[in-house]
Amino acid sequence: MMKFSFFFLCFFWVFTAHTLSAWATENPFTLHLEVYTTQNQDPPAIAVLTLTPKEGWHSYGNIQGPSGFPTTIQGNLNEQSLRAFYPQPTPGPDPMDPTLMVDLYMGTTSFFLTIPSQEAKDLQVTFEALLCSDTACWPVHEKLSLRLPALDSLATAESQPWYKDFLQAQSYSDLHVDTRDHAGLSLKDSNPPKRNFQPHYFSPGLEVKTFSKAAGLAFLAGLILNFMPCVLPVITLKLRSFIPTVNQITAHQRQAFTMHNIWFALGMMIYFLILAIIISATGMVWGQIFQKPEAIVALTAIVFALSLSLFGIYDLPLIDLKAKVQTTKHHPRLESFTTGMLATILATPCSGPFLGGVLAWALIQPPEIIALILSCVGLGMASPYLVMAMFPDMYKFLPTPGAWTIHLERFLGFLLAGTCVYLMSLLPVSLYVKMLILLWIIALGAWIWGKGTNLSQSRKKRWAIRSNVLAAIVLSVLLLFRSGQETNPWIPFDWSHFENQLGQEHMIVEFTADWCPNCKFLEKTVLTPKRSAELAKKYDAKLYQVDLTRHDPSLMALLESLGSKSIPILAIFSKENPETPLVLRDLFTSGQLHTALEKELN
Repeated sequence: MMKFSFFFLCFFWVFTAHTLSAWATENPFTLHLEVYTTQNQDPPAIAVLTLTPKEGWHSYGNIQGPSGFPTTIQGNLNEQSLRAFYPQPTPGPDPMDPTLMVDLYMGTTSFFLTIPSQEAKDLQVTFEALLCSDTACWPVHEKLSLRLPALDSLATAESQPWYKDFLQAQSYSDLHVDTRDHAGLSLKDSNPPKRNFQPHYFSPGLEVKTFSKAAGLAFLAGLILNFMPCVLPVITLKLRSFIPTVNQITAHQRQAFTMHNIWFALGMMIYFLILAIIISATGMVWGQIFQKPEAIVALTAIVFALSLSLFGIYDLPLIDLKAKVQTTKHHPRLESFTTGMLATILATPCSGPFLGGVLAWALIQPPEIIALILSCVGLGMASPYLVMAMFPDMYKFLPTPGAWTIHLERFLGFLLAGTCVYLMSLLPVSLYVKMLILLWIIALGAWIWGKGTNLSQSRKKRWAIRSNVLAAIVLSVLLLFRSGQETNPWIPFDWSHFENQLGQEHMIVEFTADWCPNCKFLEKTVLTPKRSAELAKKYDAKLYQVDLTRHDPSLMALLESLGSKSIPILAIFSKENPETPLVLRDLFTSGQLHTALEKELN
């Protein structure tokens, strides 16, 4: 029966991951290109590009507003640029930020290109837009081709239901002349400098190029996460909770051991399944939720509260890591499930071997690949417990009980407290004192919770005391961690300044975009304003930020000269060897950045 449960769990996991990945693959839009002739022959023909977004999705108007980036269309026929006409957008609040007023294209929208009389040629159309719902955005950069037949064989435009929209688009476009070229590309730097950089990479051996390699390394990375300092205390505690309470191991204990491992593994895999859904559907990245300073503060506080429970100060429901006594009511399967999820949450700030390279490759792949790779990480992390569920006789290798188990429990409490030290190391130094004050308040609150309340008190009085403890902790968080503004030390990239300073000073160049969640993740964790300013001062380097929110051919040429077409990327140019910059691709840690800077600039 236990082995059947194990195989059913594995089947359920693979089937659900595959189903969710398939659900996440579909683009939130369709594009359709057609050409029609006109009766009055002015213009001789009209190309119609129709955008049909999914319900709840929108794009932005053709002129840059306070958010998003503009919808643009470019047509070429026989190396001749075609004039584009945009329908009038609808002004309204931005669904992503209702405080901003923007121009929106809602629902099915047609864009037009006028075509001169030509022989049959290939029509090339480039369409760029940012499609957004109220929770996610999807950058669109599509190229469409259409072989034109003879114009006299085409249907007439005047008989089509969209023709009135075309006439209105003509009037609107004549009144709203855009200074950009028809592709929506910046006209500045139309002839960008030609560079021939020879970049070298920080970790060339760990770069992932294929799905098979990514899946294998993802499984291995998940397995190694079990031994990271964030997770190890929780896992050790759960194994300790199944040390026999008597010297003789019974069939019931063996069954409990099996079910514990199944539910512990299920908690891990369900968490990764949820994470796969979020990342596939929204484009968020690994750790983006949990590696923000606010989330690290919350996670440190939770782990510290758990460590205090191991010293007998107070008891916790559902996630109670102490050995159970006979008088305590508990739910072993639910506790194993929630503790498995806790162990996985604690793994999120960790970056074990192989994981960075795997995620750097996976998070720029289609959503179904992201979901499958994260499923492999989850399966790798859960694999030791699934093996123990298959072979419950491993239970007999657990040591016999004794007074030492209480000492072990206290020791593991200190390990959890040590995990708090690790988590604090992820915070900016400026938050250390505030974090220590918060932990002191939590310790006081835990003591009041455990020693100041008991079952002899009325329920009302007991929860009044506990509510005041929780309120004091929440108030402390609000007072200690009020947000403040930091000066951004990054200078907007300028070609002429970059060319003048190349070889004259050290430079650190970051490529970013508003629609790139990986970039924003790095800027809020590794490249925070305070840390960036410290690095610039320490290494006497200038910080330049290349903004690719809008497609710019000159900046894309710079990106490609560094051996990449995707972001984020950070390039380190030393003044001694400016033509061979050191490149850090995709996601990287602050430790890797420090190592790279020491290697290149010292």
